[in-house]
Amino acid sequence: MRVIIIVCSFFLLAGLTNTYLAETSGKDIFTMVKGPYGSCNTCHPAGGSAGKWDSEFQEISEDGDRKIPTLKGIGKKKTPDQLENIIKVMMTKYKVPVKAAQLKALVDYVSKL
Repeated sequence: MRVIIIVCSFFLLAGLTNTYLAETSGKDIFTMVKGPYGSCNTCHPAGGSAGKWDSEFQEISEDGDRKIPTLKGIGKKKTPDQLENIIKVMMTKYKVPVKAAQLKALVDYVSKL
């Protein structure tokens, strides 16, 4: 009986978490939804840049081989469709689990940085 209650509680909590995250703002998604390397905000704090990315060690490092670009003003340079495509590539590359229902809110937020 105890196992059934624990399993039911787990699925209820998981469902509530997914519902909450689907309804959160783009800023919350940017800062709270994390993959193995952190959230979007890890590399782009407040939409800026955290420095350089070390491709070999998969971490932010002063000795990194790739400069992390700032996102400030990107909404003036890219259309929402372009931003969506870029975000999808980054989600896949860095395994950030942004759900389809969250994508529009994230694109809206990033376009206003």
